[in-house]
Amino acid sequence: MGFLKRLMGMIASGMRRPAAYATAQWNRMAARERKLISILASAVFTLALVLAGYLIVDSLQEISTSNQDTREALAAIARHRDDYLDAKSRMVTLETRIGVEPPQLAADLEAAGKEAGIEIPETVDRPPAPAGKRYLEHSLDVKLRKVGLKELATFLNKVETNPRLIVVTRLQIRRSFGEGDKLDVEMTATAYERLKEERRKKAAAPGKGKD
Repeated sequence: MGFLKRLMGMIASGMRRPAAYATAQWNRMAARERKLISILASAVFTLALVLAGYLIVDSLQEISTSNQDTREALAAIARHRDDYLDAKSRMVTLETRIGVEPPQLAADLEAAGKEAGIEIPETVDRPPAPAGKRYLEHSLDVKLRKVGLKELATFLNKVETNPRLIVVTRLQIRRSFGEGDKLDVEMTATAYERLKEERRKKAAAPGKGKD
C-alpha cells in the first residue's frame, strides 16, 4: 500500500507541472484565441463522437446482416431437407448397386436377353478404365440382329433395372436390311466397380516397388 501511495503521488506530482504550464498558457491567451481553441476542441470532440457512432452503427448493421444470412441459410436448409435426404438415399442405393466386386456384364446381359426373348450373337469386352479415384469402369460392346422394338425396349429396361448398376452409354439403332419391322442394334453397356482401399492406394502410387 505504501508503494502504491508513493507511485500515485509521483504521478500526481508529474502531472502537476504540465497542468500548471497549460493553465498559465491558457491564461496568457487572448479571449479570441481561447474562443478559437474551444471551437476547435468542440469540433474534434464532435467528430470523434460521430466517428464512434458510425463505427458502432456499422458494426451493428454487419451483425444484423450476418444474422439475416444465417436465418436465410437455415431456412434454405429446411426447405431443401427432403431433397437432400432423397439425394442421399439415392446415392446410398447407387453405392450399394455398384458394389466392390468386378461386375459380370456378359452374364447379366445374357440373363436380360433371355427375359426379353433376345439372343446376343456378339459381345466385345473393353479393358477396364479408371472412373475418378474411387471407381473402375467396365464396358461391354454388344451387337443385336433383327430384334423387335418391343423386345428391345424390354431388354433395355431389364438391363438398367438390374440389381447391379448398368448404364447404356452408347446406343445405335437401324432397320435390319430386308426386315422392315426388325432392328439391328449396337450398344455399349457400362458397369462400375468401387475400388477397395488397398487398390486405391496402389493405383495412387503406380511406381511403388519398382527399382
